[in-house]
Amino acid sequence: MQKNMIAVLRRVGVALLLSTAALAAQAMEDESIYSYTLIETGAGKARGQPGSVQSLAIDGWVGGDFNRLWYQFDAERRGGRTETAELQLLYGRYIMQFWDAQIGLRRDERPDGRDYLALGVRGLAPYAFDIDLKLFVRDDGKVFARTRFENEFLITNRFIVTPSLGLEWSMSDVDATVRRGAYQADLGVQARYEFNRRVAPYVSLSRTLYPSAKTGGDSATTQFQAGLRLLF
Repeated sequence: MQKNMIAVLRRVGVALLLSTAALAAQAMEDESIYSYTLIETGAGKARGQPGSVQSLAIDGWVGGDFNRLWYQFDAERRGGRTETAELQLLYGRYIMQFWDAQIGLRRDERPDGRDYLALGVRGLAPYAFDIDLKLFVRDDGKVFARTRFENEFLITNRFIVTPSLGLEWSMSDVDATVRRGAYQADLGVQARYEFNRRVAPYVSLSRTLYPSAKTGGDSATTQFQAGLRLLF
């Protein structure tokens, strides 16, 4: 059953990407095409854990005012080993001012190769909150959700502080140690200095909690990183 589910999901995903690409190409005939890519790469240390931590995050889109191809990539290495690697490819359609509806695929290469159908909305809420809401249907039928909130505060025109909150949700028990509900919370703050809009070194502090973990599950971790932010 699981193999059938994977095959169906992949066929649906390929058809979805081809059809949305064709739709986007047709719809963008009268639009100017723009692009935006944000790259953040850093290295640091997790408190109480051996080895260093390296991370790479890419977030961006290409398209016009109404139709866009969104892409997101996140990876993390600890002690020289890649622990997480996730790629999302999404078709985004303008639905209201500052908001896009999104549909596409998510692929997790690490910790284990899994495929997801992704649905969501992303945009800018009042008071300049950047909000990303996603629903994921995994290839085995399990349903997950992700909510992320971020805001920027200008201390000066070049020194910027960005707090963030991310929550991971599951509609069923994740494994033997993690129950359904909000099973992971990531609280962070990043401080950067922009030499210009395209290049900015940063330092960040984050805390990861596991509110639904049973005895023997993951424990909370605190992590410090320094890195570079590039905007294209």
